[in-house]
Amino acid sequence: METPGGWCPECGEHYEAGTVACPNCRALLVDSRPPPPGSPVIVHRVPDAAAGALLAGVLEHHGVRVHLRSATLPGYGDVRRDWGTSAWGELLVRPEDADEARELIAEYLAALERGGRVRDEDVEEGNGG
Repeated sequence: METPGGWCPECGEHYEAGTVACPNCRALLVDSRPPPPGSPVIVHRVPDAAAGALLAGVLEHHGVRVHLRSATLPGYGDVRRDWGTSAWGELLVRPEDADEARELIAEYLAALERGGRVRDEDVEEGNGG
C-alpha cells in the first residue's frame, strides 16, 4: 500500500504519494495544509514531548493555534537537528498570538510553582500571575 502524500509543517511544501517526510526540513508530512507562510514565532522551548504536549494543550484550550516542533530527527531517537539547543522541541505560534501565548505559558508555569492543582481559572486571561 502506497502512503499518501502530504504537507511539510515547517516549509509548507506539498509532496505526492509515497513521500513521508520533507526532503529539505526532514519533518514528517501532515495531512492538512499548514497556515500561510508568515514566519511563526518560537514562544517557548520544551524539555520533552510530554511538557510540549501539555503546554500546547493549554494554548489550544485558550484558542491559540500552536505547533509543537521537535528538535530531533524523525527515526533517529534523540539525535537533534540542531546541536545548539538542549531543548527537546519548541512551541511556535503566529506572530500576532505570541504575546498572549507567552503570557498564558508564564501564568500556567507560575501556577505550577505555587503548587497544588492548576485550574482553568489560574490561567484565564486577565489574571496576571
